[in-house]
Amino acid sequence: MTDSLGISEAQILGLFLSSVFWGMLLITFVQVMKCFLWDNERERFKSASKINWFMLIVALLLMTLSTLNVALELLHCIEAFILYTGPGGSNAKFTRLKDWVNILNTTCNIPLGKVISDGVLIYRCWAVCNHSISIIIFPILLWMGYLALAIFVIYLEVSAGNTQLLLTGGVSRMITASITAACTMSLVNNIITTGMIVYRIRDVDRSNVLHGNQGHGSSIPGNDGLFGRTKRRRTKLQNVIRIVIESGMMYTTIALITFITFVVGSNSFYATSDVELQILSIAFNLIIIRISTRPGGSDSYSSSAQLTTRRQPHPLHKFTVAVRKTVDLTEPGELDSALGLSDPSTPPQSLSLDVEKGD
Repeated sequence: MTDSLGISEAQILGLFLSSVFWGMLLITFVQVMKCFLWDNERERFKSASKINWFMLIVALLLMTLSTLNVALELLHCIEAFILYTGPGGSNAKFTRLKDWVNILNTTCNIPLGKVISDGVLIYRCWAVCNHSISIIIFPILLWMGYLALAIFVIYLEVSAGNTQLLLTGGVSRMITASITAACTMSLVNNIITTGMIVYRIRDVDRSNVLHGNQGHGSSIPGNDGLFGRTKRRRTKLQNVIRIVIESGMMYTTIALITFITFVVGSNSFYATSDVELQILSIAFNLIIIRISTRPGGSDSYSSSAQLTTRRQPHPLHKFTVAVRKTVDLTEPGELDSALGLSDPSTPPQSLSLDVEKGD
């Protein structure tokens, strides 16, 4: 079946879409930098020890790769439509897969962007699941398999004798099979790790409810939902689940669309693959931005404390109450660290109450 979308049109469409989504990425990038570097409570920059440098570096790398991707697409279009005057026109320029712009663009999209994001997702799964190595063995194997196939694809492009061999020869079939297998591994990895993260947080939320540590969906007075049903207030852990699922679905949807367009051999693959890297970076930033606002609910992330006020028969003095975790999700601050909000070495805080001495 002949593709109605030509490769030149697909490249222009890809440049337009990637530029639009890069603008969205820029907005989320500024906000996520504020989350990393600015202390809202003290209204000043965080000290170096309070910054989660791992997640900060990941955000910077994804922004750099996304920006480089847009720049390479622009350069490619300028070369094809303005500078190139050889036979075949722009189509010949775009199908020259051994061109250094094509190879560098492939490197940004396939190995680097997905390897970084999938690696962070595996780390989050490991942190939320109490540092269990057995949980992430299969995701790590999928991640390593994807990395190996991505490197192999780039090697085939660089070492092929000529462009025609890449398009129609045996190398073409090897590249197609390798990219198909790599995309499948990445999709399966994202679904599995996101599912395990959601299941673990949901399990802890249900345990908190059973132990009476937090209210489960308390009703909101005077706020009726559809068909007159009373709306329920979600706990914070339930909001975390919702945010993780929504951000995961955002990336998984575009990855699935890219995979389908590649398998059916549509030129729209060039456009969707360019957008994929931008959405991947946006999804990473949105998780940090949305959770850093501590969305609605009256409960804490992973621990809760109950303070009972009683009439004391003797004078009260200053005392310190240490917050005790009743349901163990992770080490103190580990969930926030995994999601990119705080430094993993942040110690648990104590609650100090100053009470005036009675008469």
